Amino acid sequence: MKRAAIPRQWRVVAALAPALLMLVLLLVLPLVDMTAISFRLESFGQLLPGFTAQNYRSLLGDPDNLALLAKTLGIAAGVTLLCAILAFPLAAAVASAPERWRGLLYFVVAAPLLVNTVVRSYGWLLILGRQGLANSLLMWTGLIREPLSLSGNMWGVVIGGTQVFLPFMVLSLTTSLQAIDRRLRESADILGAGPARSFATVTLPLSTPGLIAGSVLVFSMMLGAFVTPLMLGGSAVKYVSVQVYTDALVLFNLPRATALSLILTVVVLAAYAVHKRAIRRVEEALS
Repeated sequence: MKRAAIPRQWRVVAALAPALLMLVLLLVLPLVDMTAISFRLESFGQLLPGFTAQNYRSLLGDPDNLALLAKTLGIAAGVTLLCAILAFPLAAAVASAPERWRGLLYFVVAAPLLVNTVVRSYGWLLILGRQGLANSLLMWTGLIREPLSLSGNMWGVVIGGTQVFLPFMVLSLTTSLQAIDRRLRESADILGAGPARSFATVTLPLSTPGLIAGSVLVFSMMLGAFVTPLMLGGSAVKYVSVQVYTDALVLFNLPRATALSLILTVVVLAAYAVHKRAIRRVEEALS
């Protein structure tokens, strides 16, 4: 007797079931649990019964907490802008390199990612410290008489964050620059466009998808960065991720820490929603 064929949709569901189950166990359930905890209060590290929106009211209604969120967003935006500015020439060099050298250049760009973020941040701490390499060179050349405060403040966080996340922007831009037809640049040169105008009218518009993708990636990763703000900002720089760590593991206020984490998650999701909409508009404009 011939067996009945299993419908295709059921075969697809059966094939995806292990992955979907893993996704639910590792992502959905913890997120639901965090959401429930964020609507509770604590006393001496113990969760109190009942649900309340007090944590969100205190976070979003307090000027100090709003300033904390604004400073975090500002630092993340500054790092993203610097990464975009520095990544364009690097990505252009990789995209225009001969094929035999391109693999080596990719490795050079991605090599910093092989080093732990703690090590890289500590290296910048040694470079930017009052007795570090940067201040020593500036004083040796006579440009300054006293060491500059390059670490333990916002500038140290921005400099360190830019170096840590720059490879992601370079790799995103390189993909878009490689997809640009060289004949378009040649046509711009033939029509008399200089390098600046050719970049503004040809290269920049056509590389916008990579720029948007890299910007969202760097911005979201910098928002959640912990090691770099802690090591290079110290106690002088208030950062959301450091505050989450302090609330959860120092003050043992888990509901407030989870509420702050979820607010940060919503900001990241909003950034990805803007990214998706911007990419759609760019594709419509280029089509």
